[in-house]
Amino acid sequence: MPRYPRYVCADCVALATDEHGRGVQFFNTGVLGTGCAGSYRAGQTAYPSDQCWINGQRCRAKEARFGGIVIEVVDDE
Repeated sequence: MPRYPRYVCADCVALATDEHGRGVQFFNTGVLGTGCAGSYRAGQTAYPSDQCWINGQRCRAKEARFGGIVIEVVDDE
């Protein structure tokens, strides 16, 4: 079973927005590839959520197991 079965490819990650369509990006907060935080692409101000939208799909960013960031599509229940 894959570790991240609903991961979003790098090309699509570049399309991530907040719920209002403003571009967002996610990054590690630690020098060893740990932690997860976000910012708005325009202005680099903090984005206070781990959720984003890509092509109308709600997604969530998190720290990957061995460092880095992974974004996965969230199943809406």
